Amino acid sequence: MGVPAVWAQNQPRNQAQRPPQNKAQQSNPQGNATQAKPLFKPKEAKVQDQRTPAEIMLEKKRWTLYRAFWQNLATRYNYYFHARTKLDRVVRSVNRQGQDNYNVLLPFYPFTAKNQNVSKGELDSVIEKASTGIQLHDPRGKWIPDCYVLMGRAYFYEGDFDNANKTFQYTNLAFAPKNKKEYKTVVGATENDQISVSSKENTKGVLTPFRHKRARNDAFLWRARTLLELKDYDEVQALLNLLANDPKFPKRLEGSLAEVRAYSNYIQGRYHETISPLQVAIDKSHDKVAKARMSFILGQLYALESQPDSAIDQYKRVIHQKPDPMMDFQARVQIARLNAGREGGDPQQSIDALRHMLKKQKFEPYRDGILYTMGAISYPKDPEAALGYMQKSLKVPSENRVQRTITYKGIADIYYNQRNYAEAKKYYDSTSGTMTPEFVDFELVNTRKNVLGDVAARVALIQREDSLQRIATMPESDRNIFLAKMAGSIRQEAADKKKNEKKDRGSDSENYTSTSTMQNGSPGAFSPQTEGNGDWYFYNVAAKSSGYSEFRRRWGNRQLADNWRKSQTSAANIAGNNNGAEMLNAPTTADAKPAIPADSMTADVLAAGLPLTPEKLRASRTKCQDAWFDLGKLYYDKLDNAPLAIETYDSLLLLYPDHPRKAEVLYSLYVWNGKQNRSDIANRYKNQVLNEYGQTNFADIIRFGGLKDIDAGKKTAIREAYDSAYTAFRNGNYADAIAMRAHVDSAYGLNYLQPKFDLLQAMIIVKTDSTFATDTVNRSEAAVQYVMNKYAADSAIFTQAQSLMAALKQRKEIYNYLIALEVKKNSDGTPLVDENVSMRYPWQNPQPVFTDKVNVAKTKTDSIQVAAALTGNKPAAINVIAPPKPVTPYKIDANNPFFVVLSFDRVSKDLMDEGLSQFARYNASKHATDKIEVGSFVLTPNDIMLIFRIFPNEDKALAYFDEIRDIASANIIPRIRPTDYSFFVISRDNFILLNSTKDLAGYRKFFADNYVSE
Repeated sequence: MGVPAVWAQNQPRNQAQRPPQNKAQQSNPQGNATQAKPLFKPKEAKVQDQRTPAEIMLEKKRWTLYRAFWQNLATRYNYYFHARTKLDRVVRSVNRQGQDNYNVLLPFYPFTAKNQNVSKGELDSVIEKASTGIQLHDPRGKWIPDCYVLMGRAYFYEGDFDNANKTFQYTNLAFAPKNKKEYKTVVGATENDQISVSSKENTKGVLTPFRHKRARNDAFLWRARTLLELKDYDEVQALLNLLANDPKFPKRLEGSLAEVRAYSNYIQGRYHETISPLQVAIDKSHDKVAKARMSFILGQLYALESQPDSAIDQYKRVIHQKPDPMMDFQARVQIARLNAGREGGDPQQSIDALRHMLKKQKFEPYRDGILYTMGAISYPKDPEAALGYMQKSLKVPSENRVQRTITYKGIADIYYNQRNYAEAKKYYDSTSGTMTPEFVDFELVNTRKNVLGDVAARVALIQREDSLQRIATMPESDRNIFLAKMAGSIRQEAADKKKNEKKDRGSDSENYTSTSTMQNGSPGAFSPQTEGNGDWYFYNVAAKSSGYSEFRRRWGNRQLADNWRKSQTSAANIAGNNNGAEMLNAPTTADAKPAIPADSMTADVLAAGLPLTPEKLRASRTKCQDAWFDLGKLYYDKLDNAPLAIETYDSLLLLYPDHPRKAEVLYSLYVWNGKQNRSDIANRYKNQVLNEYGQTNFADIIRFGGLKDIDAGKKTAIREAYDSAYTAFRNGNYADAIAMRAHVDSAYGLNYLQPKFDLLQAMIIVKTDSTFATDTVNRSEAAVQYVMNKYAADSAIFTQAQSLMAALKQRKEIYNYLIALEVKKNSDGTPLVDENVSMRYPWQNPQPVFTDKVNVAKTKTDSIQVAAALTGNKPAAINVIAPPKPVTPYKIDANNPFFVVLSFDRVSKDLMDEGLSQFARYNASKHATDKIEVGSFVLTPNDIMLIFRIFPNEDKALAYFDEIRDIASANIIPRIRPTDYSFFVISRDNFILLNSTKDLAGYRKFFADNYVSE
């Protein structure tokens, strides 16, 4: 057992190192030292380090003035100073200068360590340096609390707020002032009937600025900031109130206290309450950078509170404080915006002031922001001027990614408001490419980027088809003249384009030749020796011209810009194309033909694309109707623009009053106007649906569908009826479930649970379809497919129906496999199993779960009693093709191939996995020659089993059944309770029937009656 640690320490070194003799060895009469090795190696006794901690040893020494001087000096300059210097450098390295979006409220602090990927190694070095200083020096030194505060700050910047909070809290408790007579430190005392928790600082005399400050008081404020990051706002409020009323709290920290209070209100969105403490923090702050930032934020808060005069004064104070150039520029920009937007302001005066800033050299790095602001001030009074300014802003070379993102979005928003969706999509694409996840409109930009392509395509289709229809309805003579003029203009434009391209190629060659020579007229050192024959591509004029022409042929005239190829979708090209020939002859995907050269365009070619026949005109009108209908859905469902969706459907009804989906359009207008609180208009559309389309589903939805006019009692009755129908289905009473569903249909019509009733109907058909193997019409699959088609937009119903369809496909595969399964024999007539088909785990092949998670019946009520309690006559039951019910559906056939089955009941996935592995090992060791395979099989979502296959006859299967049934619980699967599983044997034919009916309880009864014996 080893030697006790205390005894070993008390022995001489030579004795303690000599291991004691084993008791068995001492009692050996023959003196034989040979001893068998123990089965398990004995645990070695751990010797506890009983040395006195260093801090206790140091405290035992006398705290003299000499010792205090040297201890404080070493702690401060050897450790604290270097740790603080490194921490300050790390904090400065993660500032957000130039990365802030000044058009929204700034972050309160100019750094965010978590987002800027601050060097964790540097902060760990700060923690190690401060910790070393604490451990090596006397804990009574006055710089020890400062080292703890540095550690807490390093944890704070790392984002480890739990450790930061514990460090600051320890500093507040361990270094609280106490009297010599007190047994332990007591935090808090009363002075002048006020509670005080702070450490009193000496503020008398001229040496006050040079005296050491109590870091414990700073720890209170840092702990408050840490608790704010942990969102413990109540405790922070209590702590700040306590410090504000503390008579010993030092005046030097009053500004920091006000700053933390302002920060607390700011991050909670209480902007009005932020203004007062923020003013105090600005007045008492001695940090120039922090003071300028807080002043800028205060100006933003004044602007948010609709106090433009106070905001302008605050921005002027920011400029007076001479901050960094970016903030100085942004303050001037905000002043210009506020002057233009306030009552009596002059936008032109603000634009002139910004134009004057463009001429100053110190604002040259911010010319892109100045031009963007000029555009923002010009909009919406002059959209064209606004777009011009913003386009110039994008052409300015700049590394300010935030400003570029804002400019892209500004242009995109203008085009979006003008409903020029093709151009808007391009600029939203560009915005998405430059913005970061922290961008304030990140979700909005991505949504519009993804949706506007579909919107632009439908708008372009409407414009194109309207143009074709308008030309087609002209008198023939006028139409021929119009098409002839259009063809002539197309040919002329093509000729002009070729002439310009030729001229451009010539000018490019001249420019290249002129720039490729030195000033003295001789070729440069890196110029080609013979014109046109240079080895490098760009020195070969002919190759360069050819490449330039090929580029222009493929991509057209394009300005030199970033991301020039981005967002060149077909929809955008269609919407932005004004070429008459392409508009009239744009081929569809079905009948695409080679494009006709523009210089060969004729009136007959243009006329070929017009809908001149009734069939083509009808098809063109159908395209327009569908596009208008889709646009309304896109505006409302994807872009969340209800007014534009309503306007679109109003236009649809005006243009196409005989729309084939008019009932749905009217119903949508009823719903959308109701959500916009336009009750009078909504009621008009509602009455129109009920009067003109009273037999449609939309009228039934208005009557019974769970909208504003749903009756609570009726809704409860429908839900209870569904619960009863579902309970009957679970209990196998399919006829009662169908009768209940029919009663609900007759009593309530289309109801808010209609999708669930339809899915239940399909599930009943699947359950009762016993002829699926020979059914050529696929009755079960047709029922499920009907639900999938009808509720394709309902993700919950569609997903369950899709899972059910997958299960049906798998059922047919299993049936075909079992039918083809046969026992082969060796040459001597003995059976031989050569089937080697692997079966997947149930969790590798997920099966559908048809549990109704929303409307599960609280009590199992008899479906017939519920049906009798409902008002109205109960309709006759629907004729359902029920499976044949023989007296004994399963048959005994001793010569049929057999399986042994282990059926689980409420067993977890891990235990089933373990059981599969254990049985595989057992078969490998005990039945290696029999080659018994084991795999899992899912009969229903709640009936999962292991199948041992395949035994040539009944006797072999029963022998294996008796063997594993007796030893399974003790040796193979001891972790699974015997009550959670059961064994049985089943023939192949009976297994096919079981897989069809899913009647596991029925087969168990058959097995108990015919096989199990005492």
